[in-house]
Amino acid sequence: MNKKTIVTALVLGILILVLPAIFHFFTGSSEESALPEPNIPTQTKTVNGITITLQNATYNNKELQVGYEIKGGGQSENDLGYTFYNQGEPFAETVSGDLLKLGDKHYYITTRTDQVSDLPETLNLTFEIKARPNSAEQHSISIPFELVLEKGKS
Repeated sequence: MNKKTIVTALVLGILILVLPAIFHFFTGSSEESALPEPNIPTQTKTVNGITITLQNATYNNKELQVGYEIKGGGQSENDLGYTFYNQGEPFAETVSGDLLKLGDKHYYITTRTDQVSDLPETLNLTFEIKARPNSAEQHSISIPFELVLEKGKS
């Protein structure tokens, strides 16, 4: 190989190694960019090493949806359960949802229920997350969040 080929190979090698690092540094981490923008004032609580940040909520004639970031374990580590309350009265426990893995024991979870037909225009919501770190136990960790939601259009 001649000198020009060696220099070209070195320059290409450096570009291949350095450009991804520069791109990652200037664009932020993929974890942060995967999180949706909050549409409610965020609330954060930490209980037994689990940190939850409530970030999103929507409410309409068809469903109620709540999104939160959890650090310290998700569904597989904690067997999460949910209860939705309006003015202290439970109206839904069975929910569906989505899970986005952001890192080790770091997730963004969306929960939703369609049990909203008899609810008022203004919902005084308590959203309770229950965690059970050991499948042999009852849900031993309770993390409630309170917020007021106005019914939007479907």
